[in-house]
Amino acid sequence: MLREVDGVTYDHHPEKNCFVGSVGLNQGLDNLDDLNIFYVRQQIPLQDCDILIAVTSDNHSRTVATPMFVNKILKHIDCQLTFSFEIGA
Repeated sequence: MLREVDGVTYDHHPEKNCFVGSVGLNQGLDNLDDLNIFYVRQQIPLQDCDILIAVTSDNHSRTVATPMFVNKILKHIDCQLTFSFEIGA
């Protein structure tokens, strides 16, 4: 995975017989093609794929807009979405 997708980190899952990988994406989606090729080549089952959208907010806003580039990712990779919200002090 490290050789195929730029900016990836991964580690063995402590409880399951699998690896968990993480890829940071930017608005330019510089590594989307590589990520998509990896996803297709590995034939990752839908139940094993998850896109995490993590939000850290310092302004205590209760409404968060998902960036438009997330929609573009969803057109290429069919995965579950998980959201994480953290409100700063």
